[in-house]
Amino acid sequence: MTGSGAGMGGSAGKGGLKGWILLVVAVALLSVLGACSRKEPVVAHEEEGKPFPVLTLTGLDGGSLSTRAFRGKVLVLNVWASWCPPCRKEMPSLERLSKMLDPKRFAVIGLSVDEDRHLVREFLMQNGITFPNYLDPGLKIVKQTLGIKAYPETFIVAPGGELIRRVMGEQAWDSPGMLQVLEDAYKGKRTTSGTWAYGGSQPQQ
Repeated sequence: MTGSGAGMGGSAGKGGLKGWILLVVAVALLSVLGACSRKEPVVAHEEEGKPFPVLTLTGLDGGSLSTRAFRGKVLVLNVWASWCPPCRKEMPSLERLSKMLDPKRFAVIGLSVDEDRHLVREFLMQNGITFPNYLDPGLKIVKQTLGIKAYPETFIVAPGGELIRRVMGEQAWDSPGMLQVLEDAYKGKRTTSGTWAYGGSQPQQ
């Protein structure tokens, strides 16, 4: 009886270990699906509905700009990297979005974490990206202020400075659903929840 009990316990232990392994693998796959992860520790996490921090952005020409300049508009701030496949894939839809929106009410900007500004400039030129882009090569904004875990990640900020949405992963930014989300944001309305904000392909109304 003792031997039989030990055998059953061993089988249960192996089954439990297998379950944990599957769980870890599943979590790992979810974390990289549609995004490029990084290993640096996260310090902060901006919450939807709360004031978005004022950022001082560094331009490709070395100049600086405060995000206060976008007050009165809905700001779409996309954080990306040239080496990140999902970032590269969604960039054309962001470019199309920037052309579709009324510049008096909306602004689309990018924040690259690349260390080489010349590489960023080359990528933008080769892909016909014309909306403004800025740099965070030391990851000070990304790590200490925004608490980003993976790329791309996009922040939709209301005209008054509140964070409307924190969008993780690649999106179809020029889709009708996304355009409605942005129009609602300008009117002071927050589109109800949908998996699109956490890696889905488009928003749910």
